[in-house]
Amino acid sequence: MDSRETHEAKDKSQAQDRQRKASRIVACGIVLVFLLLLVPPSRMTGVIGQVVTGLIWPIFLLVVIVLYQPHVERLFHEVAERIKQGSGISVGNWVTLEKTNIPAAAQRIPAPTEEQSVTLENIALLHTSFFSEKGTRKHGQDGRLYYQFEVVVMAPDVVMGRVERVEYHLEKAWPPENREHVSEDRASRFKMKDLANGTSIVVADVFFRGDDHPLKLNRFIDLRPDGPRI
Repeated sequence: MDSRETHEAKDKSQAQDRQRKASRIVACGIVLVFLLLLVPPSRMTGVIGQVVTGLIWPIFLLVVIVLYQPHVERLFHEVAERIKQGSGISVGNWVTLEKTNIPAAAQRIPAPTEEQSVTLENIALLHTSFFSEKGTRKHGQDGRLYYQFEVVVMAPDVVMGRVERVEYHLEKAWPPENREHVSEDRASRFKMKDLANGTSIVVADVFFRGDDHPLKLNRFIDLRPDGPRI
């Protein structure tokens, strides 16, 4: 028997094993439902009826998972890898989970040498926005829609390693106490997020280690209902 036949025999054996497991699950479900149906009608309550009804879908789902275990495992592995890499996930025409692959894109930005200072050629701001149902419920008494926008720093790793903190400045449309944001979280790419109901310009002072003079960046914030997550 060659390796291909051995592999096919192994796959067939595993498929038969999954079928046996699925049969046991179905049998257990049938027995459980049968036992519940033995309860006298006088003692049958709404709770028991809900239990019987509620068991149908979990049993069906469990059978599907057992029967198609390799496919389910590959699906979850693919989802996990895409999330880890920052890629998008699409399911037909209904569900799209888009995420920008920032680390890969940032590496395409020119990096200065160790002796050179960071300039506008080496660093930039990136933003996204999406509709905020929670923000609209909280602040939308005037009938306007509110969006969450997020701003991050885009730069290659060697530049990100030099950044100490980023001070963001919002326009006067925001209350004074909400206009200034400071981020020292390098892991999030110094992310800043807030709510907005219209376009604006965000200004950022980027401070580098050992340098008291920040580099000033700005970003025009347009609002999209379904922008990618960053």
